[in-house]
Amino acid sequence: MKRAIKVFIADNQLMYKLGLKSILRSYDSLSLVGEDQYKESWAADIGKYQPDVVLIDLESDSASVAKTVLQIAPQTAIVLLSYAITNEMILHLLDVGAMGFVSKHADPDEIVEAIQSSYLQKPYFCKISSVCLTNIVCKNYQLPHKITANFTERELQIIERICEERTSKEIASELHLSKRTVEGHRTRIMLKVGAKCSAGIVTYALTNGIYQRTKYA
Repeated sequence: MKRAIKVFIADNQLMYKLGLKSILRSYDSLSLVGEDQYKESWAADIGKYQPDVVLIDLESDSASVAKTVLQIAPQTAIVLLSYAITNEMILHLLDVGAMGFVSKHADPDEIVEAIQSSYLQKPYFCKISSVCLTNIVCKNYQLPHKITANFTERELQIIERICEERTSKEIASELHLSKRTVEGHRTRIMLKVGAKCSAGIVTYALTNGIYQRTKYA
């Protein structure tokens, strides 16, 4: 029997959080962890419970909150909740490492689908964010003055090994991580560079000087 997906809700809108928690408790596949505290306590709770998925309400400091989450719980998938989803917001949060975007107007089943998809390290975009993503791709939309993506030290280690044609299993063994964690990092890297497969990551790394083929020659 599969264990329930551990979900932490990081949202300062208490009434919305309580309503969402009440709805999500009706799903046997989910297990809600953490208390109904404000963001000062989120890091401690996330570090303690190590949730599989964190739902983060979009605010001005969401990027820094997401970075903190991935530092203390790198295997955790991040899903952004927002009443207003824009091209800029999607690009900023993809750069940080978010796995999914869901409108707060979405129905419960769509939110649960986002949780389940991100838990499997598969990107999820709700109907509204999918429209934004389509605009980004069709119009080659970019953030002003954004040249290259920002990578964590761990992501750079994984990029290097992807360029050396290591499998996720081999990378996991070398870096003492689980295969699922490595695949999660790989997915985030692909989202950041706009790649559809590992070859895209290699191309990006070579083009931007992140990796050189002659490095170990």
